[in-house]
Amino acid sequence: MTVVAEVPSGKSASRAFGYGCGVTMALGAAISFAAARAGILVGLAPDDMIFARYIVAGLVMLPALIWWGLPDLAGLGWSRGIILSILGGAPFALLQTGGYAFAPLANGAVIAPSTVTIVSTIAAGILLGETLTRSHLIGAALVLGGILLIGWQGITGANAGDTAWVGDILFFVSSLFWAAFTVLIRYWKVDAIKATAVVAVLSLCFFAPCYLVYRGPQHLAALPLGPLVFQGVVQGLVQAVLTIMAYNRSIAILGVSRAVLFPALVPALSILIGIPAVGEMPTALQIAGLATVSAGMLLAVGIIRPRRAAR
Repeated sequence: MTVVAEVPSGKSASRAFGYGCGVTMALGAAISFAAARAGILVGLAPDDMIFARYIVAGLVMLPALIWWGLPDLAGLGWSRGIILSILGGAPFALLQTGGYAFAPLANGAVIAPSTVTIVSTIAAGILLGETLTRSHLIGAALVLGGILLIGWQGITGANAGDTAWVGDILFFVSSLFWAAFTVLIRYWKVDAIKATAVVAVLSLCFFAPCYLVYRGPQHLAALPLGPLVFQGVVQGLVQAVLTIMAYNRSIAILGVSRAVLFPALVPALSILIGIPAVGEMPTALQIAGLATVSAGMLLAVGIIRPRRAAR
């Protein structure tokens, strides 16, 4: 009896670690979203923050990648490494961070995680054979309705004609990249730490030289050092290393259908962090959209379930 009791205990401990990784991912993503918007407000361009991000992340993960084998990218291979680096590295980060040059924090904090959750869940059902239930479909509809509420005022309201819709599109496209990254990590059964190292180092090698050629050393020298270092720490260590590593690990332990529930925590956390950080209060429509999206995501991943009709 003692042996039988220890088996589920080990499974429970492993699953608890997976959930802990998911919570770490949600908190790290929320902090990085707020920090990105704050960086835009103090005058940093999206590519400035991405440069700081991968200078830190790439140099931190380079020794590990050399140890595991740089020629074959730790056994991942160059084709898979490049694909993952496009979907989860510098191109993805540019799209996501660039959105904050056009749209407020609330837009990115809700559109990005909700799109990732729904698209990843559907893709997991199609490619990985995970069952899609009525809850997934209802949740997807609620998420789409919530996104419409969030973006409605910027397109047709008092601020119609502003550029928030451009940011919303960038957030949406970046989320498609991240959803594909999520599914491929599970489909290829990639080790979480090795995947993080490959993405960080390849992003550094490809993006940093392009940035220096395009922007020039004079531009870099003219940037405010304090905010640039802050972005390097938050976007590099917290987001590009800790958050992605934790997310990859949660996918490996829990599977896609469970791991993608954690982006559902990001909108509320981002807005709560962003209120004191950047001073942006969400509008009534954004709050309604936040509530609708959150309910849809929680329903889609099975945290809440529709009631069955009484017989």
